[in-house]
Amino acid sequence: MTGDVSWPGRGPTWLGVPALVIAVVGGLTLGEVTHRQEFSRELLTSGGEVLAESVEVNVGRLVGPVTVEFRTADGQRIRTDLADNETNDAQGMPEGPQTPAAGTRYSMPLKVVYRRADPSVALASIDAQEWVDDRKTPQQGVWMLAGGLGVTVVALVLLSRDARRRGLAWWQWYTDGSRGAGAS
Repeated sequence: MTGDVSWPGRGPTWLGVPALVIAVVGGLTLGEVTHRQEFSRELLTSGGEVLAESVEVNVGRLVGPVTVEFRTADGQRIRTDLADNETNDAQGMPEGPQTPAAGTRYSMPLKVVYRRADPSVALASIDAQEWVDDRKTPQQGVWMLAGGLGVTVVALVLLSRDARRRGLAWWQWYTDGSRGAGAS
């Protein structure tokens, strides 16, 4: 194999593909954080807020899910897992269900916000407030999406410019392929 490989478009491709991946990750991040913020805002504004009567964390490789028990405003007793609360903070903790240690994030007294129409949908009040207050993550998602798409467009322009220099018509690959398929 020779050391001189001539592959037109290699530079723009190596630039555009990672940029497109960054744009996709940014879009997914933005979608997820927007969903979390809307969910948290809904629970904080129109949901019920109570103190949990009992809290239990299930420790394994991750800490979570956190199971809480509380009474709704109409006296209904609910036992449910809090929405999206797994963490990697299981250092030195024995595995299995246990009560959170005093002073930890989910220790008693734990304020819980829940959806009035479906009280099994609940979230720790501290998590809901942090998600609503988060301005950094959506901003990072926007920058990743915009930057990735911008670099991808630049790479596509460079690829098409190089293709035209080599004499490849803009849509030649498409029209030649469709004629060949239809002629069969």
